[in-house]
Amino acid sequence: MDPIIKLDNVTYTYEDEEEPVLKNVSLEIYKGEFVLIIGPSGSGKSTLCQTFNGIIPNIMEGEISGQVLVDGKNVLELNVKDLAESMGMVFQDPDAQLCNIYVEDEVAFAPENLKIDPAEIMRRIEDSLEKVRLKGFNYRKVHELSGGQKQKVGIASVLSMKPNILVLDNATANLDPQATREIFELLNILNKDFGHTIIIVESKIDEVMHLADRVIVIEDGQVVSSGSPRDLLETSIDKLIDMGVWVPEISELAVKLSEQGFKFNKFPITVHEAKQELKRSWNRPFLISSNKVEEMSKSRNVYSVQNLSYTYPSGTQALNNVSFNIKQGDFVAILGTNGSGKTTLVKHLMGIMKPPKGTVFFKDEDIHEKRLLDMTEHVGYVFQNPEHQFVTDNVLEETIYSLLVDYGIEKGEKIPEEIIGKGKEALESINLWDSRDKHPFNLSGGEKRRLSVVASLITGQDVVILDEPTTGQDYASATKLLELCDNLNKQGKTVIMITHDIRLVCKWAKKALVMNNGNLIYDGEISQLFLHEDILRKASLVEPPISQLAKQLSPFPLKRAVITVDEFFSEEERVQVQ
Repeated sequence: MDPIIKLDNVTYTYEDEEEPVLKNVSLEIYKGEFVLIIGPSGSGKSTLCQTFNGIIPNIMEGEISGQVLVDGKNVLELNVKDLAESMGMVFQDPDAQLCNIYVEDEVAFAPENLKIDPAEIMRRIEDSLEKVRLKGFNYRKVHELSGGQKQKVGIASVLSMKPNILVLDNATANLDPQATREIFELLNILNKDFGHTIIIVESKIDEVMHLADRVIVIEDGQVVSSGSPRDLLETSIDKLIDMGVWVPEISELAVKLSEQGFKFNKFPITVHEAKQELKRSWNRPFLISSNKVEEMSKSRNVYSVQNLSYTYPSGTQALNNVSFNIKQGDFVAILGTNGSGKTTLVKHLMGIMKPPKGTVFFKDEDIHEKRLLDMTEHVGYVFQNPEHQFVTDNVLEETIYSLLVDYGIEKGEKIPEEIIGKGKEALESINLWDSRDKHPFNLSGGEKRRLSVVASLITGQDVVILDEPTTGQDYASATKLLELCDNLNKQGKTVIMITHDIRLVCKWAKKALVMNNGNLIYDGEISQLFLHEDILRKASLVEPPISQLAKQLSPFPLKRAVITVDEFFSEEERVQVQ
């Protein structure tokens, strides 16, 4: 059987760059395969996908050599539109690819441009929306949909062209856990029931690895491994971790169990597989949580929020009588679905949105009375979209911009070596020093986010607020960011982070605030959160795999959730079942 996609010795260099991003890449993908592409941030995954449908070199200019064949067509001799009925591509940000007011118009947009018969277009609209489980959404306004629903509309608009191949480049990066799970379930149906070839670049490995037929590993612009998920993890998981990519938490646990002498009949990727294997012959009793409780901070309140409500001009109530305290030195994760009020809440904490008098206090001072500029002296704020805060055309200058302002150094003036040294230290901490002369917009999505974080933290404020700082990051980059935040936290600084990444929350945060439809429905320890099934269900939170496994293995209800692989083995915080 001939491959549906074939690359032969493809090398590509972006315009105005000297080093190629792709280096002699050769690979084959076959019809009906579900292929997962993984690799470190900046390794060339997105660039590779853009060669499949002709974005490279037709839109993204540069120098390309080799051969790219898709569905029997020579991509390098075609325009992007010539491949529209063979391949559809869904990007990370749904808002960047949706351009119509109503759902029906969005789904119809591409076939209308190809002058397909109107009756056929209507059939395709209904068929595409039914496939993505949005039947009846025809006249809903796109901008009123949730992030997950928008991404489903993006997939439906691609399906309306009836392509054989679907390519998704970090398409769930901005979605909450439940919406992410729905997208992966949809892809599985499109692959298994409708025969679509699925190619996906993804970092949310726990939810998607077991769906893939094959995993392709990209490093430094080259294909370094290719194989089934189970074989790849069983034989190369240490290499993948060293490379800095995410691996399934259950597989990480399996490696540690293997090191302790446990023999697996089938190396596990999912919770169900691990449960079956461990129940078969694990000869040690499961360790359940003791009554030990995290010592609560006795520090002063850095934030006190009292009955905060906010309604947007459209009539949407984003916050409803929200009250809580955050103490100096807390590391707080704010969780909840897209549209639950998380970003609105932290904008009030920063003063970007002016809170009503008597509702938000920062170190006992009413924020209503403070200017935003005054708040920036004490609180660093990292936006959800890094591009929104870039103000220079150079990565190093972007990093040290706040220091230049503080020192009163004008553009064109000589920058003191002390400031350059601080910028170098910051960029080295996130592996971006070698990119110091690039324009920030020429960085990869993950690199942009890392830059936005260090640029916001460089002046050393007492409080740091981060809105989805690890979106689209590989394991190494996300860990570096969180280690940076953890070091700040150990210095007594307060870290407040909106995130959908439950694994990072479990490893680094101490406290959780959970939002649902503008209401605060949980305020407490991370480890206790996953014992509250009603809250998890209401907030559409997906419990970490290790916690799910621990609950299923324990003969008694746990008193504290087991939320990391290390905790699974820790006897210090557990007592053995007698």
